[in-house]
Amino acid sequence: MLPIKLQLDWKPNAQFAGILVAHHLKWYEAHGIDLQICPWAPYLNQVDVLKESGNVIISTEDNLLIRGRENGQAIKAIATMMQYSGIGWITLKSSGINSISDFKGKRIGIHGDGETAIKITLGQFGLDPNDVEIIEIGYDYPQLLQAGDFDAIQCLVMVEPIELADEGFEIQVIPAYKWGYEVYSQVIATSERLITAEPDTIKGFLQITFDGWRYAFMHPQEAANIVVSQYLHESNEPMQEKLIKALYPLFIGQLGPEKLGWMDTSRWAKSIEYLTNYNVIQQPFQPEEIMTNYFMEQIYGAEETSFRS
Repeated sequence: MLPIKLQLDWKPNAQFAGILVAHHLKWYEAHGIDLQICPWAPYLNQVDVLKESGNVIISTEDNLLIRGRENGQAIKAIATMMQYSGIGWITLKSSGINSISDFKGKRIGIHGDGETAIKITLGQFGLDPNDVEIIEIGYDYPQLLQAGDFDAIQCLVMVEPIELADEGFEIQVIPAYKWGYEVYSQVIATSERLITAEPDTIKGFLQITFDGWRYAFMHPQEAANIVVSQYLHESNEPMQEKLIKALYPLFIGQLGPEKLGWMDTSRWAKSIEYLTNYNVIQQPFQPEEIMTNYFMEQIYGAEETSFRS
């Protein structure tokens, strides 16, 4: 068995249902992978975890990965779970804020991984980051909304809005990808060392992962049961099932379920351009330096590709 540490960028909820289902059903184990799933911790940059020794795979935002590459880390994206970022912002309906244009002069709460998203999205509408007050916040969404200290707060559009609506909040959701921020999210990445040393293991990990996602989307109730009973006891099945269904359009994008995980070099080039234009990185580079479709080509290019159902 080859031990692999998988570092998530959030708690083990429905955002990772495909992985959790495959793990619970022992699909990774059957392929010789001893998978250790590690939840996110406050202020953790998942890309930094790739500096550890051992076999590490992470889920992260594409901008964090690009910045890690610029800083000299030998790392690459090998697939993406989400075709579109789930980053967005929520406001109370009573605020009257319905679009990015309405952010001007407002106080916006963000998390560390959302700074790039807010800057780029503002720029799509001729706004400068100085036109708004941007402050990093925590994750107690009900308290933040009730306190009224922020006009809008960052969220994951397929998670917190559903949870808050369930608690009785009347909110407006502003998804970043619908306002010009079209980037990959929950990107699966690892070190170039592991890519070179264990190509067959990585291919197997990815095939199992996306088979797990197809299974979760086909059986959302069963997947929700697995998430709650095995990994996230504090949640409930109806909520996790709603989240799985809400994730579906973000995962399939325009590709369909048959090509889950696929990445396009032109979209990576656009992300690199975004970060260069906003001085997040100083030197642009080619998409192939930060991503590879090699493994997904191996999986989807196989003459006899069969998916678990």
